[in-house]
Amino acid sequence: MTRGTQENMISVLLLAVFGGVLWLCQDFGPRARLIPQPLAVFGIALTLIQLVWHNMGRDTAPAMEMISVDAGAIPGDGEGRPREERTQEQLGRWGEAGAFCIVALLLALVFTTGIFPAVFLFTAGYLVLSGYCTPLRGLAYSVVMTLAIYLLFVGGLEMQPYHGLLGAWFR
Repeated sequence: MTRGTQENMISVLLLAVFGGVLWLCQDFGPRARLIPQPLAVFGIALTLIQLVWHNMGRDTAPAMEMISVDAGAIPGDGEGRPREERTQEQLGRWGEAGAFCIVALLLALVFTTGIFPAVFLFTAGYLVLSGYCTPLRGLAYSVVMTLAIYLLFVGGLEMQPYHGLLGAWFR
């Protein structure tokens, strides 16, 4: 079986899945359709574009590697094979334990302060403490991101936000 045939079969399978989601959404109420129906329509559109692109442009476009990797840039072991484990320099001082602590901090913020303060505090803290942004720019990005999430979920989808364990103290 050729690669093109495999791609077409997967695309048809995706069309069937998205079509099934679209068909199932018809029994939902108007608010319950807000997420799955647009996603299914968007998925169908992208899958159809992919089908047309792969089948119509296959003869004219040369086969190419989508991602080119410079083999010399990959650090190898003594036998020339690429190393698969991460070095201490890549992981930083805290390593994987630090990544787990960051996720635990985000979850603790969500449960205690609620979703919107947690998004703001976590994003601002990450952007500023990691040195990715200046403090003013990090705070500005955090405000814009928190506002966008608020407008999407509370304004657009009319969902009631979770106020966290500390929310009862501020009422």
